[in-house]
Amino acid sequence: MTESDVVDELESIAIATTNAMLAEGGFVQPPTMHMFCEDLGRQPYAGYVRSRLFYPGDDAHTAVETFGFLASFVNASRLVLTWEQADLQIALQRPGELLPTGLLLVDVPRVGEHIVRWNPAELVQTGTRADGCPVVEASWGPAQRIPGGLLPAPVAAALELWRSPRTWSAMEIAEAYLGMEDDGYHMAWPVRPDDEPPQRWPLWRAVVEAIVTDPGQPQRSA
Repeated sequence: MTESDVVDELESIAIATTNAMLAEGGFVQPPTMHMFCEDLGRQPYAGYVRSRLFYPGDDAHTAVETFGFLASFVNASRLVLTWEQADLQIALQRPGELLPTGLLLVDVPRVGEHIVRWNPAELVQTGTRADGCPVVEASWGPAQRIPGGLLPAPVAAALELWRSPRTWSAMEIAEAYLGMEDDGYHMAWPVRPDDEPPQRWPLWRAVVEAIVTDPGQPQRSA
């Protein structure tokens, strides 16, 4: 499976997750970032992070912008970010007409032009659960791909942090990781192939493994 195939699969998963969360209580998934890392060799998918909870306004901006630090110490070669457009716009409290509802995915190479994948959706409440939460159904419109499409300010800021040259020490990686974890970011890292010796891992992957893996446990935060 190529990286582009994986991006297509991530888009399908994001849509399916949105459908499930809407049906379960009218929620949408928080902003999420997937990372690819060429340093990992033949299986470059590194893992993902979901945003922490945030307050409307500047805190929402900071929560998404912070993705850039994680992408930087992973030395990601490609990023895929997803969010629900109207939900993020409301959270940022930016002036202007409310944007249409739908799922945005931006596919970003380290160097070169990003591509926005826009999946518009009309959201309709179809019922109410016993606990009072709405049951919502999404009617998805035709998907569009927009090379170089406009990005929200915190997403653009995260990409700028990622692309800014920086050398990370093991201590700095650990401190950044643990700080994000304490703040409430959810990070997950696929188990690496059995035939891939840890000695070949980039520094960041070894640091993360030391943090998330307990003795006798193959994976703690997947």
